[in-house]
Parts: sequence; C-alpha cells; structure tokens
Amino acid sequence: MKKIITLVVLIAICSISFATEARMEALGVNPIYYNDDAIIGLFPHYLPQYMNMAYIDGYYYSYYKCMDKFSGGLNMRLAGKNVGIYINKDFPIRFDYSIDKTESARLDKALNLYYATDDFGFGLDLAMDKYKNDATKQEQSTFGIGGKIGTTLDGIDLGGQVYFASGKDKNSTEIKNSAFMVGLAARKKMFETKKSFVYPAIEFEFYTEKETIEGTTKTDNQTENTDTSFEIFPGIGFNHWLTKEVMVIGAATVGFNSCKEETKYTYKDTTYSHDKTTFTLPKLELGLEAYPAKWLTLRAGINKSYLYKIEPIDDYKSDDKVYYYDSYFSYSFGVGLHFGRFIIDWEICDDLLWNAPYIISGMTSEFASTLSLKYVFGN
Repeated sequence: MKKIITLVVLIAICSISFATEARMEALGVNPIYYNDDAIIGLFPHYLPQYMNMAYIDGYYYSYYKCMDKFSGGLNMRLAGKNVGIYINKDFPIRFDYSIDKTESARLDKALNLYYATDDFGFGLDLAMDKYKNDATKQEQSTFGIGGKIGTTLDGIDLGGQVYFASGKDKNSTEIKNSAFMVGLAARKKMFETKKSFVYPAIEFEFYTEKETIEGTTKTDNQTENTDTSFEIFPGIGFNHWLTKEVMVIGAATVGFNSCKEETKYTYKDTTYSHDKTTFTLPKLELGLEAYPAKWLTLRAGINKSYLYKIEPIDDYKSDDKVYYYDSYFSYSFGVGLHFGRFIIDWEICDDLLWNAPYIISGMTSEFASTLSLKYVFGN
C-alpha cells in the first residue's frame, strides 16, 4: 500500500491564511486567485506577511511514478531581515533522462532563497543533480538556476521569473539539453467588502528548449530538437464567505497557447517543423473550505477546462491539420486538523475514497496525495 506520511510545518501571521501543499491541492484553485502563503513563489514581496513559518512537506510525486517527494522550509527574521529558505522543492524545468523516471538526474531538488522588504521581494532558485551507472556506463548531470522578483505598484501585484537549465545524458550517444523560461504575473484586489473580494489576474509564460544528440550514426534519426512555446492566461477569481464558517473560492480563466516544434536530421540535411495551438475557453475552478469546528477544516475542489486544439495530423506534414474540441475534469478533497499551534492538512487520494481502507475493502489504496503537518510559532 502506497502511503505518504508527511509533515508540513507552516507558520502564518494571519490566523485564517494557513497554507500547505495539501491545502492548495485539496482546494483545486490556482493560488493566484486567493490569499495564501504559497503566493510568495509568484509574488515574493508577500513574504513579510508570513513570517515565523517552518515546515516539512511530502506527497506522492506522479511525474516520477511511484516516488515520494519531501520538501521543507523556514520563513523567519534573520539579522532583522525577512528571509525564507526552502529545500528539495520542484524546479520549473525538467528533462526526461530515464524511461522509468525512478533513477535519473532530476531537477526536483531545488534550493529556494527569499528576501523581502515591505514592498519588494526577491527569490533565488538553484538545483543540480548527478547520476552514474557503472554497469551501463551511463552518466547524467543537470543544473538549473532561476530568479524571481515581486512588488506592488498602485495596488497591482507584479511578479517576474527567469529560469535557465542545462543537462547531459551520456551513454552510447550523448544528449545535451538547454532550456530557458520567462514568466510574468499580475493581479489586483478589487471590490473588497467584509465578506468578499475579487482578483482579476493575468499570467504569461515563454519557454524554449533545445536538445542535441551527438555521436549518432547515419542510421539514426533526428540529431536536434527545438521546442518553443508561448502562453497567456487572463482570468478573474472571487473569494466569498457564505457564513463565518464557510468560504468559497472560484475562478474563470481563458487562455492561449502556441507551440512550435522543430526537428533536424543532419544526415538527411532535412528540417521538419509544425505548430500546435490550444485555446482555453474557459477553465472553471471552484473550491470550498468549511470550519465546522475549531479543530476541523473540510475542503473540496473541482475544475473543468474546455479546450479547442489545432494540431498537425502528421508531424512531418505541418500543412495538414486537425481541429477539435477537448475537455478535462478533476476533483479533490481534503481535511485539516487543528491542535493548538499544530495543523495537519491532508489531501485525500481518490483511491481511498472509492476503495475504502484496506481493513474494510481488502483493496490496496494510496493513503494521500499530500499530507502535511504545520506548526505555528511566534506572535
């Protein structure tokens, strides 16, 4: 039975805005549309609002199949300055260097450092990893570095991110990767009352990655691949307290994504390219958080995306395209338990919901997608 036993210790100055990976996943709404300490990853200038915060967090990491992921961090005052230190966090760029993804050089072990004043924030991300297999003579290495800034201008939260990563996978051939990403975000709180407020927001991202394959023979295929994408997502979110014990968070987002993929065949002296376009029309998100007792919080979230896609029928015939509609639906559930300064957040895995625990159904189920323990200290 796959279990994730995780501790997340988060410390919040605001008694309502408790945040862990489990809380975000259980609500199922993009955190740009509500107040949460996780927003410091997008707007680092919010760090001073969430001082005295320490945590350890773990969750089932589906990207690398059956692997548990753990991370942790601390927000504190150091020499009179607002700083944040996080370890073993995800890096936004990844390279696939292993078929089963369980043993490879990965960029999911990043160190994040934050510094913020009352109106400006800065973050630095650093990740690196190495892997070597003497039996297969395979050697891999990855490196990533990035920075982020955030500030508020005329009531508008502004954030920017820049990342660079490189990697190498050497065996019978040598694969070299390099990638660059730029992200921008903005939001503004509007129509604020005692019970609700609205967050219009927009996110932009540009990404390019180049893969070069060296040491190939004339019977091999492509020797260079380049992917470039651009996307923009404007939207609006709302937060509303239905009662003193129940809060609802909703968001509607539209989007545009354009991706160009280019493949070069050196020995054929040929280059193929094709474009893919996706319109999000729209993405709807709804989260609910209820406090039926001082020690108990219940969460649920759903989201639905409606997509219109334009893609090539064949990668080598970019003039022939297919046009179609698609959609995605997901849901989530979670529980929060409060014990003094300790808070446990648990995103319930849907296997456990439908199969019930093993002692009842005799079926193995994953215990949780994310489980967190948070400790609040300081005044």
